[in-house]
Amino acid sequence: MTLLRRIKMELFLVLAWCIKTVGLRKEAWFQEHLSRVRHARNYLSGMEFDYAAYGREILDKTRRASTDFVPLAEDSHTPTPDEVKLLAFYLPQYHQFPENNAWHGRGFTEWTNVTRAVPQFLGHHQPQLPIDVGFYDLSTSKIMHRQVELAKQYGIYGFTFHYYWFSGGKRLLETPIFNWLHDKDLDFPFCLCWANENWSKLWDGGNREVLMKQESRPEDAPDFLRDILPFLQDKRYIRVDGKPLLIIYRPNLFTQSDFLQFQKTLREKAQEAGLPGLFLCMVGVDYFDGTPSQWGFDAMVEFPPMRIATLRQYVKDGNPINPAFKGFVYTMQPAIDEGTIYQVDSDVPVFRGIFPTWDNTARKAYSNASCYLQSPETYKRWLRGLIDWETKHNPVDRRFLFINAWNEWAEGAHLEPDSRYGYAYLQATRDALEGRK
Repeated sequence: MTLLRRIKMELFLVLAWCIKTVGLRKEAWFQEHLSRVRHARNYLSGMEFDYAAYGREILDKTRRASTDFVPLAEDSHTPTPDEVKLLAFYLPQYHQFPENNAWHGRGFTEWTNVTRAVPQFLGHHQPQLPIDVGFYDLSTSKIMHRQVELAKQYGIYGFTFHYYWFSGGKRLLETPIFNWLHDKDLDFPFCLCWANENWSKLWDGGNREVLMKQESRPEDAPDFLRDILPFLQDKRYIRVDGKPLLIIYRPNLFTQSDFLQFQKTLREKAQEAGLPGLFLCMVGVDYFDGTPSQWGFDAMVEFPPMRIATLRQYVKDGNPINPAFKGFVYTMQPAIDEGTIYQVDSDVPVFRGIFPTWDNTARKAYSNASCYLQSPETYKRWLRGLIDWETKHNPVDRRFLFINAWNEWAEGAHLEPDSRYGYAYLQATRDALEGRK
């Protein structure tokens, strides 16, 4: 064993001993991480690590210790003609591709980040491990059939795929979306959200450690429309007034004049291709100058945690596990209780947005991460309030409500079931949609 591995193992064991001495043996997460210590000791000693056995052990202990686990429902949601259409953002990751192998090491997928997460404070729900669909591989469409079954059972109307297209025609993460396009047995509505930002090593779309740069050029409009046209023409694609609904994630990466030219050309090329036009939406981003209509948009889509900085409440944590944790812990409950979360100001129609919960420590570790403490019950009350808002403010054919997200596991934003809560967030979604108390 190398000196560095020995030091790592000893630090891990010291941390476990410190936790034990403050009387936390009865906590479920403590039992879980004693198991991690044992596995770490085996790994650092050169012994083979049995991931399958470890996963079964964690799942069994969590289920026995948790009162939060909600089992799979025995029946399914029955849609009504006038109900709000719930659209869940879908991350087309979880498969190997050459760029990730080069940038992060061979075999990297989003599960790499998810499984290495650890709690940073008492009560911190990490790692978040999937059940039902499991640690899936989206290099084929096989798992998507089960995802559609779950989504329909709990009242999700459709998926919104993040689409990573770059100037010059380069794509990333496109395999699952094209698998979906070609598998016509996946009978489920969908639309695209163009993730038009830099691809960075920090997972934030920023300008540091950029791996794939986005140019934001108005002259890219014809190539972009030509690239997504097969999706827009698909019979499953979501439309408003017959026009395909297309979302632009960060229009503010363009100048306003450049984007006005971009969207004008985009609409013209769509009509030339035989479409009646486009119903163009912007994500409600931070740091946006002007109004959506001034940029040529037909509607705005909310995408929290964007644009909720003034609504969230910081939670001071007095029980850290990791003293180096420099993240931010928030709650949305006061804004939900007081009703301020439901207020919105826009000069175009708004499609409301929500997240089940949010925790990106799997990507950020202990530095600059953000975590929102939100139970399934709190999420349900927030969602019920947004459904009521949509019903009052939008006509039947435009009642879209966006959930962030179906499967953003590394950001702790997922409706897919996990080992602690089971199907609780899916059940809360259905209960809110059906008006159950």
